[in-house]
Amino acid sequence: MRRRTTTYLARTLGAWALLIPGALAFQPVFGDARGAIPGLVGITLGTVIVLVGGWLRATPLTWVIAGILGYYLVGGPIAAPETLNGAAPTLNTVIRLTHLTYQGFGDLVTVAAPAGDVPGPQAVPLLVGLICSITMVGIVRHTRAVVWPILIPVLWLGFAIAFGINTSPHALWLGLGLGSGILAWGIAHRMTAMGVANATFLMSRPAGMNRRTWQLLSAGLVIALGCGVAASVEAVVADRINRQVLRDIVVPPLDLSGYPSPLVKYRFYSLNQAEEVLFTVSGVPANARLRLAVMDHWNGEVFSVTEDTGRFLRVGRELPWQPQGTLTSSTITANAYDDVWVPSFGQPSYIEFHGANAASQGRGLYVNEASHQALTTARFSSGSGVVIDAEPLTQPTSSTSSGEAASLNDQAEVERIPEVLVQLAATWTADTTSPYEALSEIAEQLRENGYYSNGAEENSRAGHSAERLAYMFNQDQWVGDDEQYAAAMSLMASSRGIPTRVVLGFYPDSDPGQTWQVTGADAHVWVEANIEGVGWVSFDPTPDREPDLENPDPKPKPKPRVDPPPAPPEHLEPDPVTAEEEPVDLDERKDQDQGPHPVLTAVAVAAGILAVLALPLLLILAVKAVRLRRRRSSPDPTAQVVGAWDEVVDRARDLGFVPRPELTRREAASRVESTHDGVAITPLAGVVDRYVFSHEQPDEAARGAIWSHAIALKRSLLSTRPWYARPVAIFSWRSLRRERTHPRPSARTHHRRGRGSKDRRST
Repeated sequence: MRRRTTTYLARTLGAWALLIPGALAFQPVFGDARGAIPGLVGITLGTVIVLVGGWLRATPLTWVIAGILGYYLVGGPIAAPETLNGAAPTLNTVIRLTHLTYQGFGDLVTVAAPAGDVPGPQAVPLLVGLICSITMVGIVRHTRAVVWPILIPVLWLGFAIAFGINTSPHALWLGLGLGSGILAWGIAHRMTAMGVANATFLMSRPAGMNRRTWQLLSAGLVIALGCGVAASVEAVVADRINRQVLRDIVVPPLDLSGYPSPLVKYRFYSLNQAEEVLFTVSGVPANARLRLAVMDHWNGEVFSVTEDTGRFLRVGRELPWQPQGTLTSSTITANAYDDVWVPSFGQPSYIEFHGANAASQGRGLYVNEASHQALTTARFSSGSGVVIDAEPLTQPTSSTSSGEAASLNDQAEVERIPEVLVQLAATWTADTTSPYEALSEIAEQLRENGYYSNGAEENSRAGHSAERLAYMFNQDQWVGDDEQYAAAMSLMASSRGIPTRVVLGFYPDSDPGQTWQVTGADAHVWVEANIEGVGWVSFDPTPDREPDLENPDPKPKPKPRVDPPPAPPEHLEPDPVTAEEEPVDLDERKDQDQGPHPVLTAVAVAAGILAVLALPLLLILAVKAVRLRRRRSSPDPTAQVVGAWDEVVDRARDLGFVPRPELTRREAASRVESTHDGVAITPLAGVVDRYVFSHEQPDEAARGAIWSHAIALKRSLLSTRPWYARPVAIFSWRSLRRERTHPRPSARTHHRRGRGSKDRRST
């Protein structure tokens, strides 16, 4: 008994060790060594559940229940710490962890690595590791299977790779660890089987440890040789390996259609909130600008953020790119501001929210990988704060003029550029020799020939559509604000093939010091161009002077004449500046649009969760079904009859019957009948004994009748239990365990064993 317990414990620890590489494979997704904790906790918790359940003789159904409770107990600190009441899970913790059983998979493949600071995705390695460990350790704990349980750690590692990232510095070592572990698993079982056979059949044990020592040395040599060959192959083909993972093909579920263009709020900031404090900023970099939104798409009506949601990565506090220059840490607190766009100085590399809504803001943080524009679906509003480490953008210098335009991949997407802007850009840049000179010339011409008005005097309409810009630049005086001039310059540059983008942000008229009270009057719009070797450079095309409506200056020259669109009414009604739009709650919007779909989704999700949690139970049913089919389809007719008897005994074992090796079939049937009133098993035992101990072979009809009788007896045995206790027997693991049906034979009794004694056993 002690040896058997030691063997089971060794197999259990070996199964747990084979699952370790899969748990460690999640580490690159979450950044540091903490990334391996969810998977390690999952496989360890599952192993402990099966071990304790084995000592308590618990059924697999009990393991599943314990696994569910364990997931909710340890899942809070690991995957949903924001929902805890201290260290104890709350109702919100249970709800959040339930949602993560299906949402976590999507989060894991859409959040940008490192994702260690994003709560939620950690539930995936915890849950899947828990299921894999319960399944594998349960198999090796209660069966003698050696080969097919190895599939579970292989699939577990494959799952971790598929849901990981395409760069893993420890991939080789994880593969070598699992491969050598599988070899060690197989060799250890081979050596153990040989040792048991020697102890059973040999009269005396070979002296010394030389044979076992040589076996261990040979096994170590085989494992080392296999690892060496694998490492050599990897070194040869390393440059040609293209690691593909799910996150490469899955588009993040961000709906940008719910967010209007940030640029339409410029006039609201500069007029309605001119004296209000929008932000309080501490740690202001020298000569830096607070960028609120970067817009690189123009559809003829409005400049907006890119419509490609694939460019937005869900991130944690650490952003997935390395800074190229010096970082500056700033703290920004929202006052009157309320929107989804997160302000920052330049290109951020670290973003951490604080305040009452910090947890939900962190969960909903996205950053555009091209423009480094940040937004949070939970909105950045009054009382919220954020600490941002960012690299300020480059300001123009005298050496910038020699730079060339960067790749056209950064070109803004534009449609229907007004012809007047195309002709003006061609005229102004005809003599320039570099993109920087062309951009400087366009900005200079707009500043010198244009006039500024924010619309307060009702002499300038809001907006920057194609019609608005065409009308503006076909007038004798160009009157507009930052919104129109920046949009016009970007479109002019685009017509010349120069990559640009429009930026809405804030900068003060003078040095604000280390603490800056940002008001709506500090709002500005400018143009950024990507100059190769320099980076994104800012240009300000907005003029400072205001128009003289009584004595207008002559029409700027040169200026081509383009037929304008139909003239607007003679009296321009001032465009009303409306209050800020109500916040758009995307979750609420989705719920409204989906109609009856949430009910169907909830049903499907619940079914999926039940299917995942019931996987060990389904595996038990599958094993029993395979066993029944193997017994019934045996090529030996007598073996088919014996198999029918074994099916009845196995059902009795699942119901609590303990077979004894010295009992005949009739004696075993009598004991089963004594505990299950009304079930007559003795006739079946007599029929089976007749075919086993005689030369008569059962024909097909006899075999069919015996099997029909056996199936009916199985149902009768099950019906003796209350309805609520029957699932315990159906999903019981007892009949799949290999019981010791005879004591270790001695030299005196070994020669007496024969076919008859073997066939007399009840199992």
